[in-house]
Amino acid sequence: MMPNHDEIVSDAMHELRYFNQRLKNLSEQLSKEIKVDEIGNGTPLNANATHADQIRTISEGILSLSQLFTTRLHFIDIELNPEVIQDLPVVPVNIFGKFDKARRMLNSQAKGKKVKVKFAKPECIVNDFEAYPIIDILPYLILDNAIKYSPDKNEVSIEFDVYKGLLEVNIESIGPYVEPEEIENLTKKRYRGKGAESLSVTGSGLGLHFVKYICNLHNIDLTISSKNPFCEYHGVPHSVFSVKLKIPLT
Repeated sequence: MMPNHDEIVSDAMHELRYFNQRLKNLSEQLSKEIKVDEIGNGTPLNANATHADQIRTISEGILSLSQLFTTRLHFIDIELNPEVIQDLPVVPVNIFGKFDKARRMLNSQAKGKKVKVKFAKPECIVNDFEAYPIIDILPYLILDNAIKYSPDKNEVSIEFDVYKGLLEVNIESIGPYVEPEEIENLTKKRYRGKGAESLSVTGSGLGLHFVKYICNLHNIDLTISSKNPFCEYHGVPHSVFSVKLKIPLT
């Protein structure tokens, strides 16, 4: 089936506007930290260790988001013309590093909700695997989704397990309960679970769809699950939501 160009452009514009808003927020934070209103006054930039660290973190976020723009544009090319994937470079990728980068990029979003992202480096060495550049967006989409749907003051955990020739990444968070018959639909374009629809959380139903697309492209086994609900938040049943990746290593 030929891709629907209007739909692809509409989806891309939605994602790029979201990235642009986050880029704008980080730029405003940086402007405040370095006091851009004093440019031209000859005022020296004074920063203690903590302040300097904040500036570095914000700068890293801006750089990372600009890279996501490029990745998303690659995605548009592939959706419009799947054969273009043959022309994209395949490079060694350290998936732990990609998740660590995504975690730092989403740090301000997590802090805003007082959500703690529990992240531990594997004890053993994690080998690289061969991937296309669009792999950059995979950890970002998963963690963004987990933080966005997590109730305030909760936790998102990321665990790494290495087997022979295989890296397993398990991301768990508290989120709206998803009934068993809904699980398969979560990766369908524009589908949102009933629980998610009931909350006042902005979403387009594209995040997990793109996650599935990228996983299929790289032979990554993706498993999504939602355990039995154990609490309610704003009248919506919540449970432990899990995204598990099994990544073949080189």
